[in-house]
Amino acid sequence: MALSKNVFVISALASSLIFTGCTKETTKIIQEKQAPADATKSFSAADPVDCTKISCVKIQKNSLGRIFLLIASGVTGGSTPQWYDLKPQVVKFERAGGRIGLIGQNYNSIYEEIPSDNLLQTFAIVAEDDSSITFDVADGFKSFVAQSPYDVDSARGLNNDLTETSYSAIPVSDSMVKDVKYDAENIEFTQRAKVQSMTIVPGDDKSKLNTETREESITMNVQIRPQDLDPKFKAKEYDSSRRVGFFVNKRSKQKYSKDVTNIISRWDLSPEKGPVRIRISKSVPADYVQAVTEGALYWNLVFGRDVVKVETGVDPKEATPQNRSIMIRWIEWLDAGAAYAISQSDPLTGEILRAQVFMPSVFTKVGSADLTDLNGKAPVVVNGAVACDFSQTVKDLVKLSREASDSQRLRLAQDSVRATVAHELGHAFGLRHNFAGSFSAKVSVKDINEATKTYLKDPNHHGLETTTSIMDYVSGVDNILSAARIKYAPLSYDKMAMDWAYSDDNSALDESISKYCTDDDIALANSQGLNIYGCERFDAGNNPLQRKYLDTKDEKENFINVLFASIIGRMYPPEEPTVVNNLDQVIKDTVKWGKLDVSALGFVNQVTFDMSKDGQPAAAFASLQFVKNGKILYSKFGQDIVFKQTRAAHLSAAGGYAAILNGLIRDADGAIDTSWMKNQIIALAKSGYLQKGKTLGGRDYELTDVQQQKILAFFQSLADLNKKALVAAVYSLLPKVEEPTEMDDGTTAKISAILAPGLLTQADAASLANLALDLLTQNAGTTQAALGENKTAVELPVRYLTSEERVAMLKLLSSQGLSFSQALNKANVRNVIVQGVNDVLKQVGVQDLDTLSAEQKQGLTTELLSKGLVDFNGKAWLDSEIEVLNGLDAVK
Repeated sequence: MALSKNVFVISALASSLIFTGCTKETTKIIQEKQAPADATKSFSAADPVDCTKISCVKIQKNSLGRIFLLIASGVTGGSTPQWYDLKPQVVKFERAGGRIGLIGQNYNSIYEEIPSDNLLQTFAIVAEDDSSITFDVADGFKSFVAQSPYDVDSARGLNNDLTETSYSAIPVSDSMVKDVKYDAENIEFTQRAKVQSMTIVPGDDKSKLNTETREESITMNVQIRPQDLDPKFKAKEYDSSRRVGFFVNKRSKQKYSKDVTNIISRWDLSPEKGPVRIRISKSVPADYVQAVTEGALYWNLVFGRDVVKVETGVDPKEATPQNRSIMIRWIEWLDAGAAYAISQSDPLTGEILRAQVFMPSVFTKVGSADLTDLNGKAPVVVNGAVACDFSQTVKDLVKLSREASDSQRLRLAQDSVRATVAHELGHAFGLRHNFAGSFSAKVSVKDINEATKTYLKDPNHHGLETTTSIMDYVSGVDNILSAARIKYAPLSYDKMAMDWAYSDDNSALDESISKYCTDDDIALANSQGLNIYGCERFDAGNNPLQRKYLDTKDEKENFINVLFASIIGRMYPPEEPTVVNNLDQVIKDTVKWGKLDVSALGFVNQVTFDMSKDGQPAAAFASLQFVKNGKILYSKFGQDIVFKQTRAAHLSAAGGYAAILNGLIRDADGAIDTSWMKNQIIALAKSGYLQKGKTLGGRDYELTDVQQQKILAFFQSLADLNKKALVAAVYSLLPKVEEPTEMDDGTTAKISAILAPGLLTQADAASLANLALDLLTQNAGTTQAALGENKTAVELPVRYLTSEERVAMLKLLSSQGLSFSQALNKANVRNVIVQGVNDVLKQVGVQDLDTLSAEQKQGLTTELLSKGLVDFNGKAWLDSEIEVLNGLDAVK
């Protein structure tokens, strides 16, 4: 994940081009030209007699023409300064007249006929003797080659192809150099630079565009070190079958400009090199140092040995990038978009040299819904005893119980931090995202639900492998459970990937352990208007369809509890233990969350139905296999067999289409759940925690009678807003048959959403018919009507749904929409409705509605009203029932 960089720096990096790679012959030549391993044998401070400026550098003549690595990292300016890295370059020094040049080696030349290299910078020579040359770097670099510090294995990657002769650069308009240092590893200096860029901005007249010069100060850390091509470290080519994913370095092949070799980025973890140092900033708050450390030590679990060594308390102001280390920087930024990691590797071998991780404090935030789920659905902590089970004396138990309860939010925030640090360190170890991790997990929805209920009650909970990779994006309870898991065991994909990366063959690769899907796959699918089923950012579980359905059901069942937890938590903020916020304002701020969220069912709809637009297939999903195998156009036109097979299995595991609809709108007794919200409000009113308790953030609270009534009144005010929420949920999952629909661009198209053949059983069809009938006849009360010549008073049912809503529900009886004959069920439903109408008509002298012609039916109620045989209430009731019957007759 990457935070936004400053405008022109990031644009330069994004358009970088220089490929990393070389032929075997080039590697051999560079090995022969390597500079002495001890940098002090090549560079030293200038003798005072030659130059008194700190910026003067002395290079030994026997190091001219030798190979070094130029490694540059920078810090941006502005209110959100951030480090960024440039790709290391293979360079050498050459002397020409009164100047010394730094030359980039063109190791990507695909033929030897025309030698070439790249001039990066020249410096003025100020002194010379028999063995050395002194030159002045006071002005620093006039530009920096804007190479991306990593590449990907797609055809073009992040760079242009090898036939390009120019590269993007960060131009420097003014600069100064300070702090030149020398040691055995490298020469290092700091360059403070002013850089400019041109950008296009709208003019006063919106039809015109103007150019604008922008300027920024950056501080560059520049290191020049001897190139070290250790023959023991063997470059490894990426997995062309794409069962695992690493960042790569692109190496050219002789005679080919577009056929490149992708060398994965990885560390040299040989015993000789020792573990990678994880340097943790002292800015990390004390509450999170252990979580950050655990995120780092996770990788020791993955490798099964100590490949990292943690150092805490590092001063971030002194923490310039160091060799074989990863610096974790803690950024106090509560509304940051994400964390991110960057690394720099040897462009010839792929060996990772150093990396940095940036952790914004936003990852310490925890939501009330997650806390409520993890607290066994309870919106508060009862008696301060949740999340603690210590076998000590009663006095110590009460004390520790209260401490554990007070730290519930902290514990979950630590889980979040641990997982995020481990994820970003995964990037620093070369791994790319794997969004198929949750899809590949072996734990069931039931396993997750059970663990969710007990997690906060067990401080030693080992979590679950809700995803096979820490490189996945998961959220909510899935993230918490996997974050707990990585304290004790490696996730299966991560272990498989590293076992493969540090072996000599492909024997570790096994798709039964985990599938792999990354950003490139998602981008390819999106380019065709598709999503990949099981490969989405922040999806959850190995059955995404079932999880989305259950998430919506859970949203309904815990709606009031979550809102109450949110109100109490904001009224008594855990971070301000002496503050009690005004309840009226808190309630006002809660209104925006006052409507049941059924948006997850849009995903269920798109997965469940075969979609078409104006008669043409309009699929929403593709299988990962078809995307990877180049069959994405089959997916686009609804011919993805793998997706269809997976959908059928997942729908079956969720209980089937009918079970999902019934599960959403029926209560535990099987009745249409029209009082779900009222019942939750009553349960809250009867609970002890409405009056007092402990918030999920750990604070004691006590509400007055007036405050309690305000909260209950607020929830009751939401009843009308949510009265038909479940109806909307069911409606979002109904089939469509050539239904005119207004599109986003304002045009109208005929949309069909058809349940595929074979997804519905006879029992399912009957269940849907019963649901349709129950919805059509669900009553919300009664109304009086006067019927017949004697104006006999009768009570008629007031339907829960409007006639328009009832007609919409008739799609549950669509044989065409369900790909299953509903003719008999439709007839049975019709008979029930007709019988109800006939019972009323008999009281005004009409024996059977179906004996009337269409013309007679059309004017029937108006005629009855004019003859005084029905009053307005009776006419309205009959009109509504007849409208439903007409809609039923029109169902295909």
